Amino acid sequence: MIKIFNSISIYKILLFSLLVRLSLFPFFSDTFLENEWGVIFHNFKISGILGYNVAINDYLAVPKLADAGQKVLPSVFMPPLYIFLIFVFEFFFSNFVKLTNFVIIFQIFLSLASIYMFYEILKIFEIEKKLVLILCSIFAFFPLNIYAALQISSVTLQIFLIVTFFLFLFRYEKNNNLLNLFLFSLASGLLILTRGEFFIFYILTVFYFFGYLKFRLKTIVISLIISTLIISPYLKRNYNNFDTLVLTKSFGYNLLKGNNPSFKVEGDSNFIEKNYDRENLSIEADNFYEIKLDNFYKTEAIRIIKNEPFEYFKFFFIKVFSFLLFDFNSTYPNYYNFFHLFPKILISLTCLFGAILALKKKGFYQYLALYYFSNIFLFSFFFILPRYSLILLPVQLILSLVFFNFLRKFFN
Repeated sequence: MIKIFNSISIYKILLFSLLVRLSLFPFFSDTFLENEWGVIFHNFKISGILGYNVAINDYLAVPKLADAGQKVLPSVFMPPLYIFLIFVFEFFFSNFVKLTNFVIIFQIFLSLASIYMFYEILKIFEIEKKLVLILCSIFAFFPLNIYAALQISSVTLQIFLIVTFFLFLFRYEKNNNLLNLFLFSLASGLLILTRGEFFIFYILTVFYFFGYLKFRLKTIVISLIISTLIISPYLKRNYNNFDTLVLTKSFGYNLLKGNNPSFKVEGDSNFIEKNYDRENLSIEADNFYEIKLDNFYKTEAIRIIKNEPFEYFKFFFIKVFSFLLFDFNSTYPNYYNFFHLFPKILISLTCLFGAILALKKKGFYQYLALYYFSNIFLFSFFFILPRYSLILLPVQLILSLVFFNFLRKFFN
């Protein structure tokens, strides 16, 4: 089986990846803008305001498609980069169905770009060519990675930016080229606009490489300035609307969704809807509505956790296990499909052992292990969705290689 990789190249992998994704496009692709993205897009078109909630009366606002003349409240609930991208495409494609198709076609090619950049990352690690192609093939044809590119979701964009982030970080560490530092910092800023919590991982990365491994104050300052400039227009927009410097405001909602008596690893938004009727919360439907609502959810989540701290402590480790391996009680469609679950468990196990071994290796491998574990522990405070594992897939594959190299040396 491995001999097959003697006769293929990264370009053949990319071509076959494209054909697979295009052949599945008619069967699995979304046909309209789904979920929050569709609501925000529609509301902006109606009102010119980037908003998720629509005021119903003075003390009630709900997430909905606004009617003409309804008051749309400015939103800080969702990170903005993906919806900005949709707006750029909408400028060229005014028809709603064509817009959706164009976004997904773009994501397919973005997915191919991610595969190629993952290939470039593996070359930095000086891995033999055959193994590089095997890992690229696993990354390219991992079922969830194929499926994600066909959905209206920011996950494909996030994966592209993640591999860009790693590629130029590692290249900069190799040769200190300022262009690589700029591209790393640019990717960092865009990732923060894609997932607000990435700010934490960016800071940890900067201080690990530019502080802990080799202290370089100038590098830290330059990178922070570039990434801050990228996010500053959106920070300014939020300050103008909410009188506070905030990128996203969903901590309370996510904490309550992931920590409530229903005990679901993937969280339970139905618990919030059933137990907290917005009409009875007496929160004024003004520009600060989402801020005040999220603060209310945070207070409720903390109260629930404090009432049964030991139960939620146990639940935290159940979520850690689910992220490390798999969820015993997932309700997501096709989660337990063999072609999803088998490769997920296999990669998760080899990655876990590899990450433990890598913690002893100061440098790239140790950093990737720390990045991997910090992601798992952070998200386990909230809830775990299947796509979160996909975002870590490039890291998992590299750490799995650490484990296989250990086995090869052990048995030789």
